[in-house]
Amino acid sequence: MQFFRKKNPQILQNKKVFYQNLKPDNLLFISLIKQIILQTKYNHNSGRVKNFFVFLIFIFLIYLTVLAPLIKTGAKILGQTVKKIVIVQEWVEDNFPRINPFLTPDYGKSDKFLPYIIYTPYFIDDTPPGAYDFTLELNGQLEVPIPAPCQGTIRQTRFQGQNGSFTTAQGAGQIVELMCDGTNYYWLMGHLLQGSPPRKGTRITKGQPIGIQGLTGRTSGYHIHAQIHYRNGQRITNRKITRPLVENYIKFLRKGSY
Repeated sequence: MQFFRKKNPQILQNKKVFYQNLKPDNLLFISLIKQIILQTKYNHNSGRVKNFFVFLIFIFLIYLTVLAPLIKTGAKILGQTVKKIVIVQEWVEDNFPRINPFLTPDYGKSDKFLPYIIYTPYFIDDTPPGAYDFTLELNGQLEVPIPAPCQGTIRQTRFQGQNGSFTTAQGAGQIVELMCDGTNYYWLMGHLLQGSPPRKGTRITKGQPIGIQGLTGRTSGYHIHAQIHYRNGQRITNRKITRPLVENYIKFLRKGSY
């Protein structure tokens, strides 16, 4: 008579859980190993083959229990580190010109506006109070389209002052005003190429050109003179309100995304 030893239920349960947690490709691998071992079971020369596959199974189990969790944790830590590096890099790009404006101007490339370069050596302009100055460059050219900072409607276009040399010119030259949808403010941009802005009432999407950067009015070089006004025309001089808007616009130009 042949007697069979009853297997421990706990061992059976652990075995069941182990197989349930395996991925399909892992199950296929184990099944293949078992088939090879069964085929060589009754071969008296199969000892070395069996030992080899036992070693493979041991290495595979080590991978499942030790290496795989470590790799997963390492990948997660690496991803978090990369995100932190990107955050620090963006902070440096945004703040470096204010730390030392005399070094090489900061710039960024984007898929949408590639290869725009944004110069901000004279970012803060107090003539009049609350204004900002920055220069765009495209393929070495300075008479370049100015992407709209928001979606909205052209409020008006006008010419302020007169052209001439830096000593005789006056005002902000060619001006375009863009009323942003869903807000109570509009952007005013000056020194544009005369006649380049779209007509009053034109609907504009964010990033669509609203004029060409120029030299009109009183300026010593190509740049955009930007101001932000309330709907009633009052200029906003509080930089706690306007600076985030302007910096977000410059970031939008660098990255080409909202």
